[in-house]
Amino acid sequence: MDELVFLVATAVIENIPQLKKIFKFYPKHFDHKNSHHAGTKTKQFPLGLFDCNETKTTELIKLLKELQAKYVPCNDEQIVEPVFFGGDRLTDERFQAAQLAMLNGGTSAERLEGFISKIEDFHRLMNFLEAICKLTYSTESGRDRVSAYYFRNVLNARNVKGDVRNHYRAYKLLYYTILDAMCCLSFLNEFGLSDFEEVIQFPENFALYSENEKISWMNEICRSLLRKHFFDSDTDIFRQLREILADPSHPENYWTSHLEDGRVKCHFCDKTYAYVGSLKVHEEKIHNAEIPQTKAKSKSQTDEDQFRNYCLLLVKLALLHKNLDTAVDMADGERSVRSAKYELPIYNITNKTKYAIGSIHLISLTESTCILNKDQKDRLTANRFINLQGGKNNNMALDEYVELLNRESKDMLSGFQTKESILAHSKEFPHIINYVQHYDDFCAVSKRKGFHHLPSYSEDVRKVAVELADTGAFSCERGRQLRCKALSADERFYDSSFRGLGTLIHRHKPIVAYHRLRNKRI
Repeated sequence: MDELVFLVATAVIENIPQLKKIFKFYPKHFDHKNSHHAGTKTKQFPLGLFDCNETKTTELIKLLKELQAKYVPCNDEQIVEPVFFGGDRLTDERFQAAQLAMLNGGTSAERLEGFISKIEDFHRLMNFLEAICKLTYSTESGRDRVSAYYFRNVLNARNVKGDVRNHYRAYKLLYYTILDAMCCLSFLNEFGLSDFEEVIQFPENFALYSENEKISWMNEICRSLLRKHFFDSDTDIFRQLREILADPSHPENYWTSHLEDGRVKCHFCDKTYAYVGSLKVHEEKIHNAEIPQTKAKSKSQTDEDQFRNYCLLLVKLALLHKNLDTAVDMADGERSVRSAKYELPIYNITNKTKYAIGSIHLISLTESTCILNKDQKDRLTANRFINLQGGKNNNMALDEYVELLNRESKDMLSGFQTKESILAHSKEFPHIINYVQHYDDFCAVSKRKGFHHLPSYSEDVRKVAVELADTGAFSCERGRQLRCKALSADERFYDSSFRGLGTLIHRHKPIVAYHRLRNKRI
């Protein structure tokens, strides 16, 4: 809750001129457990490129053996301390497949247990935004005045196009602009205002307040806005979903509630089966059983205000994404990992199964008491970021930096003619890239060579806020319908995200840190 209050307050202060002058002292960094390390510049030790095709398990096993021998502490073929190995979800899956292939090894080193795979945050951010766009973005929604695509046209954001993964930052900027506009508008509405230039009525003797008292006043207003628009007066947005997953008798948990020695047991006799599909056929044919079904979600009522519901849905999802994004910027590993709980249901309802599995693994690794020890959990949580320039809010996800290195390295390969030459010089690439990017600093050239004018972000926020105020986005007017049926207007999206989630969690919840592939019996 406190993190979201910080995000809303920051958005309001940065975009409303009156508040920006008064709250210059409002903190830019949200303090957390590792804040004292967040601004430390990272030291880099490039390992170079490796000749390996990760789609081939044999080549990946060979590479892991070489890396394990060089970089993992080992004593008599037994791993002393495993090292975390990160990547996107596909790399994570292939890595686990390689470990599974070596499961019969006699020692921990032979079983490749020197590495524990994990998914990194930049790919999580991209896929989370892609899932959000599946619910809230459609090129057919240009006539709906509250839709993200409508605001894309209003702002002339022509770089917002195609797949999210190919234009991630453009999509992110669009959604953050809409989010900040909604936060500002809801803040002004609390004072009965609708224009950024109208005078805000501060409490009596507000000028005499101390800085901490002014911050507390601002935070309390933003907290009330969150309770009103985000939590709907219930501070646990996961309450109903948690109750379903914790209730074995719920129809959604019909299959996973009747396990016996890792096999699924018939509800009417003593037969057990390795696969749920076999059990379904058995119960239907032998016992003529009617399988309990969860109730289908009722269709939207014609008297619902879909405009308001859509706006609430969009602000909730965009705020969750920004929460993860700022956690990366501020090197807040605990907040980053905790965000996986909120991503999981969204991945489930948008059929992004691979990243739903990745979220299950990440949550299990950090919260289970029998998979990792405390020191390993702390390393998994804290060591997710890199800081290239120093400063508490200048961190980036490890996999984002690797993507940047890959892009720059490909440009440098043109000077080498053979694969052997490329591999031999690859350790130099990150250093050369650094020299090229900071050439002016090294040569003491301080004069700017050019100017790049960006549109005013605050002006875009104001433009969106004016449109939202004109449509009465947060006022409840029964019967307003979205023309585009591809958009979701279900503001309580977590209540409809449980279908199949219980089975998915049981099937992929790991019991060991290695070879965490699915349990095929569920």
